[in-house]
Amino acid sequence: MRPQFSIIFFTTLAGMAQGLLFFLAALDFRTQVIPTAFLTSLAFPISLLLLMLGLIASFFHLGHPERAWRAAIMWRTSWLSREVIALPALMVVTSLGYFYAYTSQVPRWLWIALLITTVTLWICTAKIYQCIRFIQEWSHSSTTTNFILLGLSSGWLLLELLLSLWNPSFEIENNLFFSGIAVLLLFLSFNLKLWIWRRNKSLKPKSNLASATGIRGSNIRQTSMGFMGGSFNTREFFHHQTDRVIHNLRKIILLCAYILPLILMANALNTPSVAIFAIALAIHYVGQLAERWMFFAEANHPQNLYYQRIS
Repeated sequence: MRPQFSIIFFTTLAGMAQGLLFFLAALDFRTQVIPTAFLTSLAFPISLLLLMLGLIASFFHLGHPERAWRAAIMWRTSWLSREVIALPALMVVTSLGYFYAYTSQVPRWLWIALLITTVTLWICTAKIYQCIRFIQEWSHSSTTTNFILLGLSSGWLLLELLLSLWNPSFEIENNLFFSGIAVLLLFLSFNLKLWIWRRNKSLKPKSNLASATGIRGSNIRQTSMGFMGGSFNTREFFHHQTDRVIHNLRKIILLCAYILPLILMANALNTPSVAIFAIALAIHYVGQLAERWMFFAEANHPQNLYYQRIS
């Protein structure tokens, strides 16, 4: 599939905001761990900013942005419509959290609502791809798990960076806990991605060139794509990159999204600093962009059997 950069930025920015909001709600659900001043000055405003940026980025994917509101009509059957509803719902709940934190204290029911809406948005976004059964790379529960784990990882790294910027002494006192959780999340994400790549490599098409073209025979070869110019099929269902580019991109993903942040956060267990947290988050996000690009690029649409001459 051809990666859409608008969707790449939407899913990574919104996922980071979701991870941040999820952990804020999880930490403050029973007793207040995160200071209210931190919520109003950094956490909630930055979460809303990331969600807004993701929403803006998603509009570039639409052919007619002025009709975006119609996407919610099919919420009974479409995961995309459910996502269109879940994102504004999360923004509303986040805004309410900011209001309560600014005026008094965030009530428990609002933290519960925040947990529910963040997880709901993750599920809706991932299910858009997971429900496409004929794309075997996506049609698996690991798609949803991968979206959630990467969102949690980037959100936790962002939370740790913001806390260290807001109050360095707070971060130093709780460093083993925060950096330890970061290492655990990155380690789990890393192993899940390796498992996904091994699974995708072992997948075999359920169709062949004969069934794709309707031509009976055991020795069918395609020597031409069948027309002089390109078409929607040849533009939208191929990433148009060489095997060398894909191979190098996998190395970038492993290094930036997982290995380098893991090393940095393991080092932060002993020597925490704002610089380490900032570098780890920046590198991890670059790796996430590459990982999300690869998520779309490695999806092999069955129609590519018919157009394999140019794939």
